[in-house]
Parts: sequence; C-alpha cells; structure tokens
Amino acid sequence: MSSTDQQGATAGLRYGQALAELEELLDELEEADIDVDHLAERVARGVELVRYCRERLAVVTADIDQVVAELLTDTTPDAGSGAGPGAGSNGPDEPATDDPSPGEEST
Repeated sequence: MSSTDQQGATAGLRYGQALAELEELLDELEEADIDVDHLAERVARGVELVRYCRERLAVVTADIDQVVAELLTDTTPDAGSGAGPGAGSNGPDEPATDDPSPGEEST
C-alpha cells in the first residue's frame, strides 16, 4: 500500500478512534474461526492503524517538547535584568527602601 493510500485510509481519523478500531481488530484476530482472506485484509488494516498511531504520537511528542522548551526559555529571568519578583537591591524578605522603617515618620 502506498503512503497516499494509507493517508486516505486514515484521513480524518482521530488517535482514540484508531486505537479503538485496532483493539476491535485484535479481538477479531484472536478468534479461531476467522476466514483466511478476511485475515489478510484485517492484518493490513492493523498495520495501517499502528503506523498512524505511531506517527500521531511522534508528532504530539515533538509538539509537547517544543511547547515545554518555549516555556522554559520564556520563564527563565536574566540575573541582572531587574525583572521578576524580588528584583532590585532589596531581597524578597527585605522591605522596600521607600517605605519608612517602623518607628520612623515619613516626611
């Protein structure tokens, strides 16, 4: 079967649908009284479904890897950029220098 034929046989198919069809096909193949002509046809369909599922998983894995990589590069603050919580001369637990210390009056 050519790549174009395979794409046509699985076009519009969702991963969950392909997996469910593959499970049904496996149940059919486990029956002892399956017709030999039907067997070859069902095995060929099973191969199509396995290839489709593998391709979908590869695409989704690559997409997830890309999203995670983008997230990690977008959320890593530069050390001296002044961005992010606790940036500046005061640490996160130190009061800001603009606020008067307790007991001092603001002028």
